Amino acid sequence: MVANRSQVSDGLYMTEEQYLVLDDATDGKYERLGGMVTMLRPPSSLEGADESVLDMAGGSDAHAALIMRLGLLIGNQLEDAPCVVYSGDRRLKLPEGNHLFPDVTVACGEESSSLPANPTVIIEVLSPATQKRDRGAKLVAYKMLPSAQEYLLIGSEAQEIVVYRRESHWRPYHYRSGDQVELKSIGVSFPFDAVYRRILI
Repeated sequence: MVANRSQVSDGLYMTEEQYLVLDDATDGKYERLGGMVTMLRPPSSLEGADESVLDMAGGSDAHAALIMRLGLLIGNQLEDAPCVVYSGDRRLKLPEGNHLFPDVTVACGEESSSLPANPTVIIEVLSPATQKRDRGAKLVAYKMLPSAQEYLLIGSEAQEIVVYRRESHWRPYHYRSGDQVELKSIGVSFPFDAVYRRILI
């Protein structure tokens, strides 16, 4: 079964096997969460075919710039660490057949497959279309990964940084301008203001 673009943009139930067939059959980007498959990026063969379909990935200049900024801020501090920083093009396989594409993933230690199996830090940049899932269902799904220690949410429409930590039972820590943001699990910190410098929100 291969769904058409409009079905998947709004969410469509698929088994994990059906999802993997869809993922292998196209250059589009899809997530599966709780059995529902959502399109993040349409297949190149269908781009422009239906302008009413929402691109779930955000797509704003601020969203793209924030992903790049976070990768640089974190990656530069991990040059000598046994960790790899992945972009949002790297699919993450989670328990219960969930497959997600976090905007940034930091995986440490040995890789057991072609997918990062042991993410330590997972980062999502919020957009109007995704923030409800990022704050709710995705947080629940990421907490099920034994290796996940911190989940970072970054605002793209307002300056907002929230870090959830396993060590404190996933309590949220809110940061604001002037703060030093800490990712304790990987020994990385950076100024809140460095994240948003020259990025128009």
